[in-house]
Amino acid sequence: MAWTADPKDKAEGSHVVHLDLDDVTAVKEALDKFNARELDLDDVTRENFPLPTLQTRLEAAAREVHNRRGYSIVKGFDPSKYTDEENVAIFLAISNYIGEQRGFQDKKGSMLTHVTSAKVWTVPPKKRHGIHTTTGLPWHCDLGTEVLALHVRGLPKSGGDTFISSSWAIYEELKASNPETLKALQARDWPIQVSGDPVDYISSPLLHVLDDKVLISVDPGRLGLHPATAKTDPDSSTAHELNSAQQEALKVLSTLATKHRRRLDLEKGDMVFINNLSLLHARESYKDHETGPGRHLVRLWLRNKELAWEVPKEIWAPWEAAFGPDGEGFSESRERLYPVTPPMEYEEPKYTAGSAAFMLEDGKDVNGGGNKKG
Repeated sequence: MAWTADPKDKAEGSHVVHLDLDDVTAVKEALDKFNARELDLDDVTRENFPLPTLQTRLEAAAREVHNRRGYSIVKGFDPSKYTDEENVAIFLAISNYIGEQRGFQDKKGSMLTHVTSAKVWTVPPKKRHGIHTTTGLPWHCDLGTEVLALHVRGLPKSGGDTFISSSWAIYEELKASNPETLKALQARDWPIQVSGDPVDYISSPLLHVLDDKVLISVDPGRLGLHPATAKTDPDSSTAHELNSAQQEALKVLSTLATKHRRRLDLEKGDMVFINNLSLLHARESYKDHETGPGRHLVRLWLRNKELAWEVPKEIWAPWEAAFGPDGEGFSESRERLYPVTPPMEYEEPKYTAGSAAFMLEDGKDVNGGGNKKG
């Protein structure tokens, strides 16, 4: 996974699964059988939505994500040929072979999120989460998940490219030429806010070396005290400010991520799976078409029990919020929501933090199994 930028590496290689007409037909037949049973989207499992002719290639893609480059792309679907619900079902079915466990993305029980900026929303962009605007997103990870999955449902008029960068390549360069920054990134004193009221933090390194693996867990918008919580806990406003060494380390991290970045060559219908414990990702700003839905991605958080990496204890809090204590999920009674389209009305969040990868909320139980401080 210690790759660097390579302009020649676009749509070819072992990280790309190309589906032909026979493959697409097989998926459609499996979809029809699933629909005939009148099952819910939460019932899209390997057993209820089997894809035997694709299984070998998709399991290889899962190994690519966990043990090789750290990402994989499935190409060949045309989302315009399916209903919104069918697109979600197909995305879930393919994703089952990359990671069979799905993580919760908020306390309401949402199992998927629509990454878009809908024209019908009246809430000003500055009051939305970053993923629901057309602005660029800085280098970050989705705090709380092991595999980030995205289904490209619509493209913008211009811009909006997604980039990835290897923490392994960044680590190797820092070890060789900038050990002080590496030391700062590995220090256990980075304040990551996980609750707004009461104000609560975990203290964690941003870069981890564990079992001969380089792991990274950072979202700049979640570091230090969120402005909206300053009135709730004014005494903590200075205690959790980033020091000069940390601010400089973030700048260096961003510079190196950009240096080693790769642009994902994505087309409408593509499904991309990213090792969120190993790769950073970022998005450039974009402009949508004057009419139509514009840029639209559907996001899942996944975990593969067999191939899963050990998760550092310092980042358990957001991870448990998504996958439950010890990664075994939550009670079956907890509601699981699969909104197949973006909401018609945007609910203004109390907190807008960074990429909104792991949304800042209130309540002592915000982190599922409870806060485990590093």
